[in-house]
This record gives sequence, structure tokens and C-alpha cells, in this order.
Amino acid sequence: MDFREVLGTSSLRRLRFVELLYASQVGLPSDQLLEELECSLPILLKDVKLINDDQDDFHIEKFKGLYQIQVKPHVSINRLYADVLQQSPEFQIIEELLYEKCSSISDSADKLYLSASNTQRYLKKIETALKKAGIKLDYRPLRIEGKESCIRHFYYRYFLEKSDRLESLFVDLKGHQIKAITDLVDQFIQVNHLENRHIFRKRLSYNIYISLWRIKNGRHYPKCDLISPLSLPDVETLEAFERMAVEVFRIRLTDEDIKDCLWLSYADMLIFSEDQWKSAMKQSRTYRDLYQKHFELVEEFNNLIGRSLDELERSELAIVLVNDQRMYSTKGKYIDILYRQRGIFLEKMMETHYQAVKKVLRIAEAFVKKYRIYQENDFVWNYAYLLITMVPQSLNLLATNDHVLKILLLSELSPTEESFLAEQIEERIYGNFKIHFVEERARDSRIDRHELLKYDALITSSSVEEVPYDYPTVIIDPFLTSQNIVQLQQLISDLSG
Repeated sequence: MDFREVLGTSSLRRLRFVELLYASQVGLPSDQLLEELECSLPILLKDVKLINDDQDDFHIEKFKGLYQIQVKPHVSINRLYADVLQQSPEFQIIEELLYEKCSSISDSADKLYLSASNTQRYLKKIETALKKAGIKLDYRPLRIEGKESCIRHFYYRYFLEKSDRLESLFVDLKGHQIKAITDLVDQFIQVNHLENRHIFRKRLSYNIYISLWRIKNGRHYPKCDLISPLSLPDVETLEAFERMAVEVFRIRLTDEDIKDCLWLSYADMLIFSEDQWKSAMKQSRTYRDLYQKHFELVEEFNNLIGRSLDELERSELAIVLVNDQRMYSTKGKYIDILYRQRGIFLEKMMETHYQAVKKVLRIAEAFVKKYRIYQENDFVWNYAYLLITMVPQSLNLLATNDHVLKILLLSELSPTEESFLAEQIEERIYGNFKIHFVEERARDSRIDRHELLKYDALITSSSVEEVPYDYPTVIIDPFLTSQNIVQLQQLISDLSG
């Protein structure tokens, strides 16, 4: 699930407007936009002006009847979501619920310069969305309750989309205070020999910030779950971190509180070393059960890709799957905020690799139904995303068990140029196929229909009006264009089904 429903109608429409133009490389006509956005032309024109006035990084213009978006250099679509979250009163209220500085609707309204009636209306929408994620909103006083891992992960997803970098998250912290957090993370990774990845360090840093607010307000992670035998950093690093906690959060931390801040590791929610994995398998029945189930899913995937993964690679992939799902309730909802990055990736993949993605989705669907866990569709898509992206050349490997397609290449190029074109097709198109050529003596004659029956499809740079319209055919340029690549990939994907 995502939290787009929390946004107002106009804000959500303008977000979709920019997303549609960003996804389109050539631009979109107004009639298509009016249909997609379900609005009138005056509203569309008003949205263009508002977006251009409010956004420094995205500018909409109309060129030759098509609306197009110009993006500032070195800026990604992530900036759009960050801006929406920062400007949305609904998400400002959600952020205040973490800090717990406002005990009532009127307090929250005063803090954010909103009317009490609008604040109450926003809270009702927020309450409905949070309930779907398994989080309860209390009104007296204003608080959120629920599974602690789910709440902290929700705020991690929120701050990840809202903040481009640590400095924008820690906006009220001084340089030495930010350093105290990053030093704790770096030392913790070093002393425990964990994988030193940028996203892991960032995730730990964000979760420390979130956890400190939860601890300050008496919301502790269950101590009985913080059992991983990991080591804390050295005394100097801990003392600097403790001073920061006193200065910023007005709390004195014990070693148990610091483990609470590092709950992702101490509760074995994220496994990033062999020793940590062995410990989790030994001490946690829940982790062991999830790992064994997910290892079965990896085995099914390995069968799809021709058993190309060895035992260590299968184990590492199973750990990745568990890492990504474990903080959720097995009956819960997968959480996105605004940016459905993985879903968008799979949707784009299915445009050209439908059959390959569908194979992986099928085994993921069978897995969640068999064990009655993580059955929401977003979890199924997340499994498919991870399985495909974590294995190099997975799309080619998924095609190895398909019937070898025989593709006839017909062109008026020289044999050398034709061979080069065939090599380009085989290198850039995923699938199990082989390119065949017309014999030299038959090049000047019309294509015989009986000859076509020997092949599954025709690729040609010539006009071939004698070929039946229902015969799979792609007309290409003498050199492969981006459009040709898409057409050829769709052809191979459709024939492989």
C-alpha cells in the first residue's frame, strides 16, 4: 500500500501530472492528460501554472501540441516526492505525530498554522490510511500505537522520501551532533564486520533518529527481541553519542537504549554478516522459520533460471528476501509512501519482458498462498523485484528454459553489415532465440510463405507486403533505434509465452 490517499485531490492530481510527463519521453497531448487526470482543461492549465510557480526543478511547457517536462540537471524524480511531502499539511501532521509535542487537535493546528476543522479532516484521512498499515491513531492525546517495528519502518520510509540527504533530515542538529550519529553507525559496522554499504549506513542513521524520538516519548522496542550478540562501538564513540542525545533529545541513554536505537541489527531484522546470520538461526525460531520458507522460494526461482545459483548464492538471496519482509506483520501491508519505485520498475519490465516477469510473479504468488504469509499483492511484486534484480543476467537465465525461437533476418544490407546487425540484436535483446539469414541465392526473390513456416518470426529492414499480416513481423531500421529495441523485445517476449 502507499499513502497517496492522504493527499488532497488537487495535490495528488498535480503529482500524477508530473509523473506522467516524466515517464513520457516525447510528451503527452492535452486530451490524454485530461482523461488520465480526470479534470477539465481550465484545471489542467491552472495546474501547469501552479507547478511552474512552485517548482524550481521541474518546468512544464507545451511544444507542438504536446506537454513536456524539463528537469533541472542532476535532479531526479525523487526531488518531486520530497517537495510534495515537505509542502503537504497532511504529512506535516504525520511527522508531528512522531515528535508527540502536540497532545490535541488544537495544539497541532496551532503548531502548523492550520484551522482546527481542516486539521481534524486531515487526521481522519491519516487515521484511515494508518489503520490499513496496522498502525492505530489515538486522539486523546494525539499518539500512534502499534507494532514498534512497523511504526519505525513507516517513518523510515517517510524520511527516506522526504529527505535527500542526512543534513536535510537532521535540520535542527549541529555538525558535531550529526557526526556523533554517523560515527556510531560507522564504528558499529566496523566492530561487527558488517557489510559497509551506503544504503545500510543511511538506513541505520535514519532509524537512530526515529528511535531516539520514540525512546524520548517512552516508546521502546521490546527488549526481549534485542538478543543479537553484536558489540557496541568503543567508549569514546558512545560518550559522544550520549552527549548528543542529552543536547538534542534531553534524554540520558543506557547501553540498552543504544541497542534500542540499533534495533534493526540487535533484533536481527537486517542480517549483514555470516556470524549474525548464524546467531539468528540459532537463537530465533521465528527467523529460522522465515529463512527456511524463503529458501524454498529461492529454490523455485533457481529452477526457473536453470539452477545457476550455488548453495551460498541461494542462501544469500534468501537472507535478502527475509531482510526486506521481516519487520512487517505476516498478515500486514507492504509500505510505500508516495514513490512506488519497485512497482514502477516491474511495470516497465513487463512492457518488454512480460513472460519472464510473469514466471517470477507466479512462483511468488504460489509461495505466499502456500504459507499464508505476506499475501498482499505489493509483497508479491516485491518478491519478484528482488529475485530479478539480485541475480545478474536473470532475464537471460529465465529464457534459457524456453523453446529456442528461430528468427529470420531479411535485409538489403551487405552480408557483413547484416551479421553486425544480427550481433547487435542478440546482444541487446533478452530471450532464447537464434537469428537465421536468407540464403544468398534467394535474396532477390519474394519470400515464400512455405519458407516462413520454418521460422517463428521475421525481422526485416525491407517492405514485405507479401507476408501475411498475422505473421509475427518487425520492421526495423538498418541500425537499431530505441524504438526497434522495444519492438523486438516485445516480439521475443510474446513468442516465448
